[in-house]
Amino acid sequence: MAHVVVLGAGLGGAIMAYELREKLRAEDKVTVVTKDPKYHFVPSNPWVAVGWRDREEITVDLAPTMARKGIDFIPVAVERVHPEENRVTLADGQSIS
Repeated sequence: MAHVVVLGAGLGGAIMAYELREKLRAEDKVTVVTKDPKYHFVPSNPWVAVGWRDREEITVDLAPTMARKGIDFIPVAVERVHPEENRVTLADGQSIS
């Protein structure tokens, strides 16, 4: 079983996690680690500023979105990457291999 950890759930990280989930085997695991539980589509911020959109319209709650795709989700900042150990340490003390 492979375990792939994606650091960050911005536009690139989220898309990478979705594509990995599609390409990997069913028994393989994909985990997304990011500091924020919600994603804000930054290019749309001016729309909020001028009243064309509400903040809720450009925000995605990542946990249920990732769960629907079969992706584990941890909304905690990464504190340190340990490449020699294939491991990351999170700000809350968790360690993910």
